[in-house]
Amino acid sequence: MRSLILLVEDHVDSREMLEEFLTLEGFAVEVAGNGLHAWERLRRGPTPDVMLLDLMMPVMSGWELMERVQKEPRLKNLPVIVVSGAGATRPVPQGIRASIPKPLDLDDLMRALEPFRSQAHLAAAY
Repeated sequence: MRSLILLVEDHVDSREMLEEFLTLEGFAVEVAGNGLHAWERLRRGPTPDVMLLDLMMPVMSGWELMERVQKEPRLKNLPVIVVSGAGATRPVPQGIRASIPKPLDLDDLMRALEPFRSQAHLAAAY
């Protein structure tokens, strides 16, 4: 079974590029254009294996989303990797596994996703 990534990114071009890249790397990818869409998806289930999260988004920011995630017992241990240029202006939220600055280095992203990659590559081989 492929690892499921929830990609939360408001910039359409970045979201589409990352979705395509991660799919080619063997991951299953679902996308959300802002924190509210991501929250609705997380509440609906199933829980993804990891969430890639932009911080600065309209409607609901990544900080606001993480506040909700940390309060939800079922989601509290969800691995989250922040992919944002906002880390220098405001601290990254609690509960994240890694933070990768924008502009995004795909090698850094794949290193952060390595714990989830083995499942993805096994599924891609079949």
